[in-house]
Amino acid sequence: MAAEASTAPKQILACATGQGPPGWQLMIRIRMGGQRIPDSGRGGSLLREMLHNLPDAGIRTAAEFRDAALTMTETSAGLPALKRAIRDTVAAQVLSDLMNLKFDRSLRPGLIAETIDYLIELGGSRVESNDLTHGVVITAAFGDVPRLNFDYPSDVRSAKRGPLLFDGYRSILLVDADGRARTEFQRHRADKAGSTGSGPTSLAALATHQLGGLGLVLEADRTIRAFIDGEPLLVRRGEHWTSFPLELASVIGAMIRVDASADLVVETALAISSGRHGAIIAVVEDAGKLDGIVPLKDRYDLRNEIDPLAMRVETRLHHLIDAEPLDVPTLARLAMLDGATIVDRQGRLISYGAIVASRDSQNEGARTAAAKTLSTKADIVLRVSSDGDITIFRSGFAVTTLLGNPNQSDDGVIAGITSTENRRTSAG
Repeated sequence: MAAEASTAPKQILACATGQGPPGWQLMIRIRMGGQRIPDSGRGGSLLREMLHNLPDAGIRTAAEFRDAALTMTETSAGLPALKRAIRDTVAAQVLSDLMNLKFDRSLRPGLIAETIDYLIELGGSRVESNDLTHGVVITAAFGDVPRLNFDYPSDVRSAKRGPLLFDGYRSILLVDADGRARTEFQRHRADKAGSTGSGPTSLAALATHQLGGLGLVLEADRTIRAFIDGEPLLVRRGEHWTSFPLELASVIGAMIRVDASADLVVETALAISSGRHGAIIAVVEDAGKLDGIVPLKDRYDLRNEIDPLAMRVETRLHHLIDAEPLDVPTLARLAMLDGATIVDRQGRLISYGAIVASRDSQNEGARTAAAKTLSTKADIVLRVSSDGDITIFRSGFAVTTLLGNPNQSDDGVIAGITSTENRRTSAG
């Protein structure tokens, strides 16, 4: 272990040690595996901070579960539940560490762990045949002492209508650092105040951007999403936690050598992913390469070059769209239509709702086939599925999948990027 550390010390991002099983010393180290976290850019510092605290969180989690683990074997009936509890505890530890660093005071011990447990409990419940959703923001924005102590989540848990009132979409519950429920944050009032953020993003992202703190949202499919200071950070799906690709914009910017359009398409893809919609978003350097792949009627950039008397209805619609300059809300609205949405490197709209001419595939859906074909002409293509995952295509191949359903192994409690295509090393 020491030799490994000495040969490549720069690869170690964070490290922590602690007591392991009897007679053993436990060490947890974080390596990037050749990947590099950008020094600047969207989410880079937050990701670095989270990974820096991860080893110590793992050590403390191991201490909490050591006695229980020693009494079990691999065939124990309780082992899967124990593994799930360990993953949830590590996530709670990491989020608590981040919040304690950001707040002037420490959170009430156990507050985030209890909140996650409550959301998991709600995920298995139904009211009037409807799956429950719920949202909460833990913030230090309150400086006064409340007239009424309403503990969260214990007091809300006993109120049947609690999760219905604060569904995470129209209203989200605000909780102070002591775990006291204080008031609600309503979307329609934020929208009236012009606080719509950078796009059709989560209400938790909007609330934490304005107030600071941690937002946790339970969605109808039992997914739990965590936001910090307006940024998406973690996702719990399928009883596993994965990290949002906070550094994605910087990575794509390096791929296409343009930061402006990278930020635009990444923020749009993340907003659509959070809303459980599908989309295909591409960046192209030379729009002329789209000839033969994207029909002329779908080319927004060529709308003024077509004889008005010969225009099809779809082309006439282009003249009703205000996409100059193109922003995240407009791009997201267009990208959620059927078909592909394409921008150039300067962030100008080339096409939306485009039906890409692609070869049929017996093993792939239409959206995947279209994304592959489009990526042979575009610089990069992001395919957002209705399940929330984002796949990056280049040169006809899927390079990576982000936010996808985690693999079934227990290696890596919190992992952000899963490689799905290694056949073409030049694609990444």
